[in-house]
Amino acid sequence: MPAVRAHVKTGSRTNPRVIRNGNYLNRRKRIARWSAIVGLALLGSTFWLLINPSRILLAYAVLFLGMTLFHRGMQQIAKWNAGNDLRLDALLRGFGDRYTLIHYAQVGQRTVEHLLVYPGGVMVLTAKELPGQVSYRTGRWRKRSGGLSRLFGMGGPQIGDPSRETRMDLAALEARLAEATREVEIDGAIVFLNPTIEIDVEEPDYPVMNADGLPEFLRQLAEDETLRAVDRQALVALLGNDGEPEKTPAPVRRRPVKRRAA
Repeated sequence: MPAVRAHVKTGSRTNPRVIRNGNYLNRRKRIARWSAIVGLALLGSTFWLLINPSRILLAYAVLFLGMTLFHRGMQQIAKWNAGNDLRLDALLRGFGDRYTLIHYAQVGQRTVEHLLVYPGGVMVLTAKELPGQVSYRTGRWRKRSGGLSRLFGMGGPQIGDPSRETRMDLAALEARLAEATREVEIDGAIVFLNPTIEIDVEEPDYPVMNADGLPEFLRQLAEDETLRAVDRQALVALLGNDGEPEKTPAPVRRRPVKRRAA
């Protein structure tokens, strides 16, 4: 990143603006739900196929396909119902309207799940919601689990490869900004949102933190004095055109209570 010019100032009573592609989120939830339903139906059909010994090979094929679809569906249900976008919204409360969170942005052919436009540029936030222990060694992520927790975790949130996801998001973002001839600092960070997570990483490609560490990390970022408010708004319009801005509810003001004179 370039030399630090000034530290980002936070502490405003206003919240960041939020743009959320709700259509994409709802579509992914539907696909996950139907994948689990179809997988479960296929698993049930294997009992009917096994009645006829001549169909045993077909039964095994249907069983394998059903298990794959069911576990895949359950993993996706856990992911898309985790509410990572809402958790990020909550973590950034009070950062002010110079910040804009864009959830599920369509950037070229790729959907970048979480973007933050801030006074220093654009930050990709790769958010994961899973309990337990995660480690990163020599370019490889692992979720440590065993026994029954490993068995039951097959249908829960997965670790995947956060570094690769971040790298691909940044590549898509860089290409989109180059296409629009906009030069701005971009970077990425990996954040684990589950409060029970234990992180053990060595020399990660991108900053890694838990939920409590995210606000402080963002406060440490440098702001770019040449990135004006109009420039940030142009970035939001460019990257958030598939989502809908959400209004921050105005604080409720109570009228003063008038007391009768004794």
